Amino acid sequence: MQRRATPLTVALLAVLAYAARDAYLIPLVDRVMSHDVEIAGCIRVEEGSEALDPSEVEQLFVEPAREPLRGTIGRNSSMYVELRELGVSAFDVEMMTRDTRRTYDWRRVRAGQSFDLYATANGAIDSLVLYTSPQDYVRVHRDVDGYVASVEAVPYETDYVVTHGIIHDSIFASLQEQGAETLLATSLDEIFGWTIDFVSDLRRGDEYVMLYERRQYATGFTAVGDVLAARVVNAGKEFNAIRFAQGGSVGYYNVDGSSLQKSLRRAPLKFSRISSNFQKRRFHPVQKVYKPHYGVDYAAPRGAPVYSTGDGVVAARAYAPGNGNYIKVRHNRSVETYYLHLSSFAKGIFQGCRVSGGQLIGYVGSTGLATGPHLCYRMTKNGSWVNPRAIDLPAKDPVTPHDLARFNATRDAYMARVHESLLNGVTNPVVVQTPVRPTPQLRAVMF
Repeated sequence: MQRRATPLTVALLAVLAYAARDAYLIPLVDRVMSHDVEIAGCIRVEEGSEALDPSEVEQLFVEPAREPLRGTIGRNSSMYVELRELGVSAFDVEMMTRDTRRTYDWRRVRAGQSFDLYATANGAIDSLVLYTSPQDYVRVHRDVDGYVASVEAVPYETDYVVTHGIIHDSIFASLQEQGAETLLATSLDEIFGWTIDFVSDLRRGDEYVMLYERRQYATGFTAVGDVLAARVVNAGKEFNAIRFAQGGSVGYYNVDGSSLQKSLRRAPLKFSRISSNFQKRRFHPVQKVYKPHYGVDYAAPRGAPVYSTGDGVVAARAYAPGNGNYIKVRHNRSVETYYLHLSSFAKGIFQGCRVSGGQLIGYVGSTGLATGPHLCYRMTKNGSWVNPRAIDLPAKDPVTPHDLARFNATRDAYMARVHESLLNGVTNPVVVQTPVRPTPQLRAVMF
């Protein structure tokens, strides 16, 4: 029995040694062959040389050079390859990535990302800074127990900017004319999307004004921060929004403290035109007969993202001959929404899962009875089809009485900067002072 077990034991040991070659054996051999002085905390003395004095050993662990070795991740490259090209041993790279992998997955590095390597006199990693984006970076440093990593934000300074414009073609075109960041169009849609459809509802001559943050990062990068206050005049009606935090969450509120957010958003896509409205009698383009159309069709390119219009539970994620790939979301006991003709479903969307308003659930397609890519958006209330664009939905909770005084102070400070800019005739983005409580005279003009 013992003789039979011996070959099996040897074979098992061989398999384990082969499996461990990349993680331990190859880096160790590479370290030895590269004539590095330090190996796993020991000092190698070359043959024929004298033993090192303890004071000489201490000199091996010196402070890093003041100027870092700068590098950039190349195409189809990795952090391992780039560090090896800068002279870092495979042993050090392996130890660094192994010690810090719980903080950062080094397989996520992308081509074009830059880094600074601070090395010791013997070429070992003392510290490393990987700039993962203009706004954040990964910092690695060595201590007595190995390498430690942290993900940190790049410091930035904040300017407060006001921009005002009149819509002649689209919100994007107007922002471009003003020299403002077009990303603000998406911000306006997210803020007022519960009330205004920025494709079908906007009219020529409508106006907007926004107070927002512009962040100047130490890396030289500039980015749009939070929109603090906004006003949209749509078809002569004024809509205001104030950003305010209460109870651990941030939302946008009217000047009286009521919430802008409703139980459902107006549209399941961003900036897509309506190609067919809800109607009791419509000529079906595929079946060639007149029949009711219990939904709103949004024309959009194949693959455009589709978002849930409100919080709820996915009641169905399936295929039907007419609907194609579709999703049904149950929002409460009475309201359900449907998303038809999808090309595919978003990752993580399955029957029974919970979704939130604005969450990606699928992609525009032309499955089922459809002549081309579009989304048919439908809604039922108490089991009957209703027009999603005509239904009146309740708003979410307002500012609490406990926070109302703080909200009023925030509102006055933000709107004061907006009014001052409008009184000065701002037509382009202009940097304003930090929002503070307005004078009684200005507040009387504002409200």
